[in-house]
Amino acid sequence: MVRTGRALYGDPRFLAYILARGLSFIGDNIWWIAVGWAAAQLDEPHLTGIVLAATGIPRAALMLVGGVVADLRGARPMMLLADLLAGCTALVGAFLTAGGATPDAWLLIALGIGFGTIDAFYLPAANSYLASLVPHHQLPKGAAVRQFTRSVAEAGGRSIGGVLVALGGFASAAFVNGTTFLLCFAILVFVRPRYAVQQADQKASMRTALLEGLRYVSAHPLLRGLAIITLILNAVAVPVETVGLALKAHDLGWTASEFGLVAGFLGGGLILGGLVGAIMKTPSRSGFALALWLVAGLPGFAGLVFGRDAVLVCAAAAWWSLCLGPSNAILSGLLLTATRREVLGRVQSVVTVLSSAMAPLGTAAFGVMVGVTGLAPVGAACLLIVVVTACWMLLSPSISRAELTPGPDPATARASSA
Repeated sequence: MVRTGRALYGDPRFLAYILARGLSFIGDNIWWIAVGWAAAQLDEPHLTGIVLAATGIPRAALMLVGGVVADLRGARPMMLLADLLAGCTALVGAFLTAGGATPDAWLLIALGIGFGTIDAFYLPAANSYLASLVPHHQLPKGAAVRQFTRSVAEAGGRSIGGVLVALGGFASAAFVNGTTFLLCFAILVFVRPRYAVQQADQKASMRTALLEGLRYVSAHPLLRGLAIITLILNAVAVPVETVGLALKAHDLGWTASEFGLVAGFLGGGLILGGLVGAIMKTPSRSGFALALWLVAGLPGFAGLVFGRDAVLVCAAAAWWSLCLGPSNAILSGLLLTATRREVLGRVQSVVTVLSSAMAPLGTAAFGVMVGVTGLAPVGAACLLIVVVTACWMLLSPSISRAELTPGPDPATARASSA
């Protein structure tokens, strides 16, 4: 039987955590707009590519280590330290470019490496800290609200970033970005864990703890399946949504407004889908619901691949992303509820690597294959992979039968409420 308790929307600790995550998402997107604009001003394509890759490389390389540290040392201390360092890093960038100075490539690369390193330790901790704030049976709902917050904050952050860059240049955007992280730090100082989470063996070495986490994911049928789904959605579907749509717009001679409209429907559908995931009742057979949402979105994905009329592609983009919203919420909830608490940071780091590292690699591979065979065959192959994945999810017992298990009541292990 599912237990009842305080509603999440009336829980000040949960709301403060969501506010902090929202500010973090806004700051991240402001930063990406500012860095993308500054990199484009370098007028050297190879330097632009290096600048844009500077954050992703250390983030992917160190993310698994970040998950280990979150499990060994605790998620909250890592979040506080990372927010403080990120805020100071952004403010250094703002100070060095004050007065309208344009950042050079080396400054952008250095800042990118700094943020990528911080992200590698922050993200596993931030994603796993939710388990310390809400009861086990409310984790899926909490993850859904966090996913919705991310969708809204990312759209808002990109808009704010564009305005800041237009009005005040790189320094203005960097200053606001740094301020968001320091606000996150201030908020999280007061957001103490409600439930004690068993930490990993403190005597274990980093290497031992890392290998234990990888073995745990690979030996757990549900987590292994969710990791594969994450990999496919980011390495196969994301390239179609991004570079695939851009190439389609170019090939079909769409105007900039038509392409922007499609991108807007894609983002709007994701926000609406996140809202659906946040307000809908948590399905008991969560794995089966996850598969059904992906199946429901297939006509929209097919429209992205084969559609030629901008209006049709707008509708397809909206439907596909709307179905992704609840899918992402359910997937995040299953990851949290199916994982033993002492390895939660490591599991989150594996999934984050598969999403943050595979999307750019998949996009690069997509572009190369389009250059060899053309857009239509590559898009059709991506659609086929997603269809096969959806069928596999429906037929896989470990996924289709996955449920929200009550688990041990964390209220029996209350942390200090001070």
